Amino acid sequence: MNTQPEKIAIRIDHDKCTECRMCYVVCREINLNVVVIDPGPKHLHEIDMDRCTYPGCTVCLMYCPAPASIVETVSGRSLVPPPARVWTEDKRWPRRAPRTGN
Repeated sequence: MNTQPEKIAIRIDHDKCTECRMCYVVCREINLNVVVIDPGPKHLHEIDMDRCTYPGCTVCLMYCPAPASIVETVSGRSLVPPPARVWTEDKRWPRRAPRTGN
């Protein structure tokens, strides 16, 4: 049985993004490397959806300081600040080992 949530495409809204690079830094820190710098002349941040596991990982949302700068691609719904459904124990970083009843 697959317990992974279905992937949802997300993107950076460059009109709202402050280019602070927090999403890039935190994604590299946890070794996912999903947020990449576009090699074009503006060097904008982009999310590599081939590697992104959202909603399985929400760390970029937790660190982004710019409201509405990361959105769901299809719906355009803002994910910053993160919606309440991602503030659950299993989505927090760093991941904690499950507690045992010792």
